[in-house]
Amino acid sequence: MSIDRSFPHVEPALQLVIAKHEFRPSHLYKLDATVKECPKPKAFEISDDGEFLQHERDASPKDYPSFRTLYDPLVVYLEILQYFIIASGNVPASQQVVLGCLEYLCILYQIYMRYEWSAVLQYHFMFHHCCLAEMREGDYAGWHIMDAKLASLHLYGNPKPAYS
Repeated sequence: MSIDRSFPHVEPALQLVIAKHEFRPSHLYKLDATVKECPKPKAFEISDDGEFLQHERDASPKDYPSFRTLYDPLVVYLEILQYFIIASGNVPASQQVVLGCLEYLCILYQIYMRYEWSAVLQYHFMFHHCCLAEMREGDYAGWHIMDAKLASLHLYGNPKPAYS
């Protein structure tokens, strides 16, 4: 089955960006068929030269208010990623990415159950950026293991409140 038939709601240009490992993790919303394109809020600042600069702000709980708003488009991203890796014929990379993606989805759910949502989002987006850098170098094993350094920066110290 062709990629266009498998993902008819994802523009070919976006599929290519995923295949080249240049996808911006904060743009996961673009892979959600139920969400219309929404402009990303901008952050503004003045440079040292006095120029007015604008850039996209980081994703926040306002952009991804629930686990499902992150999880569903992330699954689409990972499926497209797997499609391209498997199509490349690189069996070791295919094994790494398929098993690693499944493991990461389990890890993501586990941390969602234990930590505050804003901390989970911060962890995920930083982790995804790290995986992109590794994949650009041909290493697909990063999805498989929770990053202890990122967890200590973003998760630990931010447990979900205990309810009685």
